[in-house]
Parts: sequence; structure tokens; C-alpha cells
Amino acid sequence: MNKLMCALLAACSVVAAAQATQPDPFDFGRDFNPMLYPKDARPFDKSIYGWGDASVQWLYAQPFDKNPFFDATGANCGVAQQGPVWFLAPIASMAAGSFTRACTIPRGKAILLIAQFVSDTYPCPDPAFTPPAGMSLYDFLVADSETYLMTKKLDITLDGRPVRNALDYHYISENVFSLKGDPSLQAPLDPCITTNWQPVVANGWYFMFRPLSPGMHTIVRKTTSTMGTTNTFTYYLTIK
Repeated sequence: MNKLMCALLAACSVVAAAQATQPDPFDFGRDFNPMLYPKDARPFDKSIYGWGDASVQWLYAQPFDKNPFFDATGANCGVAQQGPVWFLAPIASMAAGSFTRACTIPRGKAILLIAQFVSDTYPCPDPAFTPPAGMSLYDFLVADSETYLMTKKLDITLDGRPVRNALDYHYISENVFSLKGDPSLQAPLDPCITTNWQPVVANGWYFMFRPLSPGMHTIVRKTTSTMGTTNTFTYYLTIK
């Protein structure tokens, strides 16, 4: 083998080795979902963990007759919405089946889809509901909230385009925060509501969509529980 051929082969080996160690330019990683803010982003100077907590405070503050969570059509989707982020409430059903909601959203708003959440408030009427000795209230509420999460599979699409690795967008409050629940929500939502400010931890899946272009859009959220129950919410959004 002549020296020129050896040199060419050596050069090819170097290039191949370099290519092997470099990331594939078309592999955008687990968080490549251009329609979303990255999981660890801080849109509008707040973490998505913080926006998730704020959405729970918002939901608990609305009386039952105007609460977007219990609204079957979307007529109340604009209740108490303010600031740069629009909260898109889940639909109050864990039953199998498909449910729809329509909502008109001002242009320029980021949209936080509350795909599924558990809010673990404290205290409760049950005197046994308290942290054992040596356990912080935060750790106690996180552990309790985990017992209510039964999502095995989660699919999210925007205008037919799927969110990759949707289960990765799981958020647990970074600290205990406070909320004040409306008394009309005690029976249908949370018997632990005291109507005063009380500590809480939120645990669930949130998706912060970047502002959508004016016009019609569709977000579909589909879950399958550990018991095999499939539950689908379809949101028909008009951006004006």
C-alpha cells in the first residue's frame, strides 16, 4: 500500500471517529418540541413549576358556577384570566370517553395546558392526615399526591403534531405554596378546602405552548390510566 493511500485511509478514519462522537444534527433531544417552551425554561420570569402552581391557585379561587374546570362547553374559559399566560383548565372527568371544549384566546398569550394535576392541600378534617415525626410537610404532601397519580400513557397534540415524550413534562411544586379555595368547591373538588389560605403542593403534567398564530387551532390531550381507562379532551381554540 503506498503512502498516499495510507494517508487517505488515516484521514477517513479520523473523520469517521469525529463524526461518531458528534451529535446527530437532526437528533434534537428529548425536549425538542418547538411548539412548547422547554421544560426548564422561565417564560415571563417564572419557572413552569411556578406557572403550574399559579394555575392551581387560579382554579381554586373560582366559584363552582363559573369555574373553568367544571365548565362543559368552554364558556367560562376566560374567567379571571390575566397576565401573559392563559390557563387552559382540564375537564372535570376521569371517566372513559371523549370530551370537548371551545375557547377564544387573545393573540400573543402563551397557553398553559393543565393536562392533569393533583393538588394536595393541608390540613384536612381527618386528624390522621399529618406528617409523621421527622418528615417535612412538603415531603408528606408530595408522597400523598403521588398516590393519586394513575397516568400510564399521555399523548398531547397541537394541530395534529404530537408532543414528543409527553410524560417527561411532569412537574411537582418546588416548595409548599399557599392557596385560598372558594367554599363552593369543597364538595365537588376538595373536601380539605378551609376557605382560608392554606399550604398545598401541586403534582401533575403541564405544557406551556408558545403563543399561537391567529386563527383556529386544536389541542388534544389523551390519557390512559394504570387501569386501562382512556380519557380524551379536545380543545378547539380560536386565537384573536
